[in-house]
Amino acid sequence: MQFWCSATGRPWTWEWQAYPGAWLFVAALLVGYVIVRRRSPGAAEWWRIPLFLLGVVAVWAAIDWPIGALGSGYLLSVHEVQYVLLGLVAPALLWLGVPVQVTLSLPAERGVGRVLHSLARPLPAIAVYHLALLVTHIPFISDALMPTQIGSLAIDLTWLLAGLWFWWPVVAPEGINLVRAPLRIGYLFGSTILPTIPAAFITFARYPLYSLYELAPPIGNIAAKGDQQLAGLIMKLGADPVIWIAMSIVFFRWAREEG
Repeated sequence: MQFWCSATGRPWTWEWQAYPGAWLFVAALLVGYVIVRRRSPGAAEWWRIPLFLLGVVAVWAAIDWPIGALGSGYLLSVHEVQYVLLGLVAPALLWLGVPVQVTLSLPAERGVGRVLHSLARPLPAIAVYHLALLVTHIPFISDALMPTQIGSLAIDLTWLLAGLWFWWPVVAPEGINLVRAPLRIGYLFGSTILPTIPAAFITFARYPLYSLYELAPPIGNIAAKGDQQLAGLIMKLGADPVIWIAMSIVFFRWAREEG
């Protein structure tokens, strides 16, 4: 039994496989959230609970069977689905699920409160997020890490943690976030432009870039080059709508407040 999804080189089968590491990680998220809710001063908004649970479901879907297994060693396109879920969808939902009272109650001068205030600066956040995106998509790094459980776990956690940092300057409550709505919109818009370079490189490459996925046991009639082209499209067209939705929400909330 494997602890975490990783490339194995074995022929793919649709027979269910257990990955206890994924279950423990999801359980840790849920337990941590229960603790945070209990320590929340005052009445925390009930509607944040389903948002957090949706974020947990997105994490679970990305790291467990079958998406986790397929993305770790068979299909680059599914690997990019993992990136969208772990780097964009799940972090946004997880942050939105945290009660505002908790973050605002933390002192800004020390501990976690000081860290949250530091992470709300947009330039380091966008730089680290896109650096993580680029580094984890360098072929020789991906080919070296994905066959090991520790390496695959490292990439998954890198995407999730970088995504949490990326979204914090957008969703952080007033009192922590000093970035005005127009700048948040520009921050998000810039994040739709930067990934175009690696996405285009992957999509229009003349040959497969990742030996891991090129030499993986085939699944049906899916060719490595076609799978890679689809992966590049998912990196761009799968991620952009998430950011556009966030831009729309920020814009309409800003318009309502200024109204």
